[in-house]
Amino acid sequence: MRETGNIYRNARGEAAAKNPLLSSRARAAGALYVSQEALQDYETGKTLPPCDVVQRMVEVYGAPDLRRLHIRACCPLLPDYGGETESELTRAALSWAVEFSRVDDMTLRFAELARDGRITAGEREAALAIREKAVRLRRMMEETISAVDTALAAAGEENA
Repeated sequence: MRETGNIYRNARGEAAAKNPLLSSRARAAGALYVSQEALQDYETGKTLPPCDVVQRMVEVYGAPDLRRLHIRACCPLLPDYGGETESELTRAALSWAVEFSRVDDMTLRFAELARDGRITAGEREAALAIREKAVRLRRMMEETISAVDTALAAAGEENA
């Protein structure tokens, strides 16, 4: 797949070089749990993918830089965010932006699922999605604590 100006299409193109199944938009869309039309809209710039879809692209495509590129592309307040000197602290902050997007929807789904205090067979898929999000949030929090601790230690050394 040739390089284009679209970060989502480029990420899939690079992933397709390693995994030819991803060269098919239909297969890639299936792996991302989006429609083929939605993926086409993201790859042509018609619409921006929501952050949870970008996170799945990062995982499915093996493209960790896509987080930073997405935030820089879609947030006019952060055009220079995460430039050449990206640090552990910068990556942690970007993770917050990605992981906490749409957390309200997940919270409402969790509250609805937990209402009766149990998980039924029909709720299994939703429960697994909630668990997966919780695991990502826990990992992000651990990375954030480490990044802040590292930055504080560096600031302490500079002030000493």
